[in-house]
Amino acid sequence: MKSSVIGLGKLGLPFALFLASRGQKVICFDKNKKILDLLLKKRSPYIEPKTLKYLREYNKKIFVTKDLNQLVYGSNLTHLVLPTPSLKNNSFSNKYLIECLEELSVALLKKRNTQHIINITSTVMPGSCKNIFTKIMESKNLKNNKDFLITYNPHFIAQGTTIYNLENPDFILIGSDNKKSEKLTSYYKKIYNNKVKISLLNTMEAEIAKIAINSYITTKITFSNFISEICQNTKNVDASSILNTIGKDHRIGNSYLGVGTKYSGPCFPRDNKALHYFIKGKTKNSLPNFIDKINNEQTKRLLEMLKEIIKKEKIKKLAIGVYGLTYKDKTSIIKDSQSYDLIKSLRFNYRETFNVYDENVKPSQKYLKNKKLIYFKNLRDFIQSNKIIFLMYANQKIEREIIKYKDKIIIDCWDRIEEKKTNSKIFKLGKKIL
Repeated sequence: MKSSVIGLGKLGLPFALFLASRGQKVICFDKNKKILDLLLKKRSPYIEPKTLKYLREYNKKIFVTKDLNQLVYGSNLTHLVLPTPSLKNNSFSNKYLIECLEELSVALLKKRNTQHIINITSTVMPGSCKNIFTKIMESKNLKNNKDFLITYNPHFIAQGTTIYNLENPDFILIGSDNKKSEKLTSYYKKIYNNKVKISLLNTMEAEIAKIAINSYITTKITFSNFISEICQNTKNVDASSILNTIGKDHRIGNSYLGVGTKYSGPCFPRDNKALHYFIKGKTKNSLPNFIDKINNEQTKRLLEMLKEIIKKEKIKKLAIGVYGLTYKDKTSIIKDSQSYDLIKSLRFNYRETFNVYDENVKPSQKYLKNKKLIYFKNLRDFIQSNKIIFLMYANQKIEREIIKYKDKIIIDCWDRIEEKKTNSKIFKLGKKIL
């Protein structure tokens, strides 16, 4: 099958490059001219491992176009990788998908009877494919299963490891309301050399499954934080040891089971909230809503931990550093990250200026000024300038560097630092301060 990708954002571009790396010729389109211009210059618009490398290696397989007609005529499978931003009620907006479908319909009217597959990879609310997208195309005088076919095929990826996740999926989820979706199944079997599990559901089932999977993961993370909080208030126990033991049970597993901060990022929080919205009227109790409430309490734990350390160590002059502003390493998203929430809480409770460091992104001057933050460009200068340092995500570079110092107080949120390897004082989430 001939592939095309519409939407070259932080998932769309890596997905197109992944397809190219598997031998697919991919026609690419995006309304953002800056992105297209950068791609034509073989430059990546994003911080994402392997993206630039693949862009240079497989550029002969990538064809950038500004013409949707050319894209439709040159392919018979179009992947829509467009944003579906959360609305105030926590459901997802289909605005960009609808706009795209309306534009695609014009081109498809000139290319009838081809069963052009429109593959929705964006996360959408259950019922969107059958009750909205299909009906929009039919309203344009296009015949379902004859002129077009709507499928749902969300990806389970995490920014910072997008291409790796695409290359090593646990399974491929496909939603379709027609048997002709076998073409998409065969397409993926070829791409993965028949070495991938495929779950084929109807579109409503697949739409529910997508947000439910992420909601389940938030439940597991929240359970870890629940155990961590218990241990933090109990003498002589270590949450990491307990969680590692729990994960040895094959019914549970160690994935997403460990000491850490709140769940954050562009997928987990919003998928969890979307599931809560969807189940209204379908069940009396909302597990996603309860999980969300517990998650919102996690930053308070860090603040209480800081207050206890200041009192225990009799610190009078605060010099606090926050390592890691983004929600995880190798990403550029700051908003609503664990650090974003922590800095808001610190700002509310303390008047001092705080120091920050993140090699992935430099915050805007407006953000730094509003939050009274000093951004450091050099890691060693950052460490030397702080007495107390929060490690907000795992990163081997700072883990190797910070253990060299003798006079620091390290708040290790992810249980990464071995206490015996440094003369600095280590305080860990999930371990009582004695």
